[in-house]
Amino acid sequence: MSEFLGSSSPLVSSSSHKIVYNNKVLEFHVIRSYRRKKTSEISVVNGLVSLKVPMTTPIQEIESLITRKANWIQQRICEQNNPYITIKVPTYSTNSTLPYLGKNYPLKIIEYDLSLLEFSNDQFIIYTKKNNIKRLYEEWLYRMSLSIFNPLIERYSQILNVTPKKVLLKKLKSRWGSATHSNIINLNIHLLKAPIDVIEYVILHELSHLIERNHSHRFWKLVSDNMGDYKTKKRWLRINGPYMM
Repeated sequence: MSEFLGSSSPLVSSSSHKIVYNNKVLEFHVIRSYRRKKTSEISVVNGLVSLKVPMTTPIQEIESLITRKANWIQQRICEQNNPYITIKVPTYSTNSTLPYLGKNYPLKIIEYDLSLLEFSNDQFIIYTKKNNIKRLYEEWLYRMSLSIFNPLIERYSQILNVTPKKVLLKKLKSRWGSATHSNIINLNIHLLKAPIDVIEYVILHELSHLIERNHSHRFWKLVSDNMGDYKTKKRWLRINGPYMM
């Protein structure tokens, strides 16, 4: 089944498909877009598989890509159907929840002329008359991130004996952080949705790149020497990550 989203000259179309792989039916949703020129992108969220492709991509090419990635897709689906998932995807509606430091806190929305967000007594309260719940929440994450990130950056910088040139906060869609060759550390504000120990792992990971630039054996030994259980944090992030961005 296919449908077009837009006006009489659609920029996006969507359709549902399925293939059989290893005697199992694998269903997936294809989103075609004229804005996407070359690359394709696969995502698995809530057990649902989506594939974003350029508008003119042949269905045979799409099915071939899904087949090549089938093992990876099935692994992600299995991971997401397990009790280790703790983060709920926000709907930004009253009586829903917003994630913060690994927990899901109740959200209460109160109609008010001014727009502001309060977090107290383990509850988010947003005062607004506008449809800006997500923006207010993400602005709050920006403000809170400095008080959470800075002590951890200082701690692990001292442990590793490194000095980042600067730390930048960004709203990223596919990475939790990065380290540039000029020693600038980028951190994703959505990390504030993860538990503190997971945030520590990401910060240690990126600061370790100031010593070892790639993911070599030496890099992972450096991480392991300073956080022996880093694989547990890495796994939590891989499983819950799709619900946080």
